[in-house]
Amino acid sequence: MSHVLGRLRPAKALVHDAVDATTWLVDEGHETTARLVIGGLSAVPGLEEPAQLVDTLRRTITRGVLSSIRAVNRTVELVSDAALDLGAPDPPALPTVPLRSDELVTMPGALDQLVGVVNGFVGDHLAASGNGLDLGMRLRRGDRWLPLDRTGLREALPDAADRLVVFVHGLSTTELSWTLDAERTLGDAGHHYGGLLEAEAGVTALYLRYNTGLPVGDNGRSLAEVLEALVDVWPVALSELVLVGHSMGGLVARAATAVATDEGHAWPSVLARMACLGSPHAGAPLARFGESAAGAFLALDLPATRIIGRIIDQRSQGVKDLQYRQHHAIGPLVPHVQYLFVAGELPGVASILGDMLVTVDSASGPPGEHVEVCHFPGVAHHQLQAHAGVYRALADFVGG
Repeated sequence: MSHVLGRLRPAKALVHDAVDATTWLVDEGHETTARLVIGGLSAVPGLEEPAQLVDTLRRTITRGVLSSIRAVNRTVELVSDAALDLGAPDPPALPTVPLRSDELVTMPGALDQLVGVVNGFVGDHLAASGNGLDLGMRLRRGDRWLPLDRTGLREALPDAADRLVVFVHGLSTTELSWTLDAERTLGDAGHHYGGLLEAEAGVTALYLRYNTGLPVGDNGRSLAEVLEALVDVWPVALSELVLVGHSMGGLVARAATAVATDEGHAWPSVLARMACLGSPHAGAPLARFGESAAGAFLALDLPATRIIGRIIDQRSQGVKDLQYRQHHAIGPLVPHVQYLFVAGELPGVASILGDMLVTVDSASGPPGEHVEVCHFPGVAHHQLQAHAGVYRALADFVGG
């Protein structure tokens, strides 16, 4: 129940934002229809001036009504917020959903994934409006969120190893995505790459949670700052850091390295390896399709197409960043870092779509003497997060 209560107010705020956005879409639909009608009437001799007067009256009435709807919407928001404040105390802090594949079908797990999806598509709006659904950025190990102070981290990680692996999830997900279908693919609902690596390679594995709707460069900068703070207070002398990113997560990891290198952070000196699983280093075709579709719909000056185009165009900057390679954000490969680039290949579409979302060429990344590339036939994009073969390649890579 605390999961539901904890999400109620920010979800309600997002609904009020959606009502406002809908009124602006309605306004655009009215304007587009009016341009067609008034344009036709104005072409008839003697009707141009009356048509313009009618259009002015129509615009005044329509915008007055829509403004009233927005005013009522925000009044309802204020009143309902006040009722929530009076009706019950703040719900307890949201507990961490366990890293298990069978948790994904529970209410807490389903809500967690839903919030991840919302962050992916409108996360930049959530962050700009201060909405509580914004996932922000933080780290966890097991079922515990980690503090970034020396005393708190030492208490949270009494068994911290001198080798650290940080996992970075992809677009519209949370760290729970690393457990997807694990009972079938990894042999146990509680298995995930991090836990398996801890048992096999003697590392400490952490999972990052972040708002995937923000620009890749912004998330890269935040991750660079988090890693700088983390390495500074790590309980033991850190000998090696490994970053593992799925899809967008690989780009965010590369962007963090670029920021840290440019700004002289300390943590890149211990960064030894980076694995990118299905990351669109050269962009993703479906993201480019979204951009083309938005442009095409907006180019047609019809009510339905303009509204559809505006809706598509409201997708987050994080989604838009996946269209092409983010040269300015992810930077070049770092010479002293070993890279593993993993690509899935589905039969029949591998040459065009790769793993259905990222092409093989894009996931294979830029070439280099310090780059290892692995292709996995029959593995879809989402399966790269929890797959026995991918884990074996990752474990061999982390083990050096």
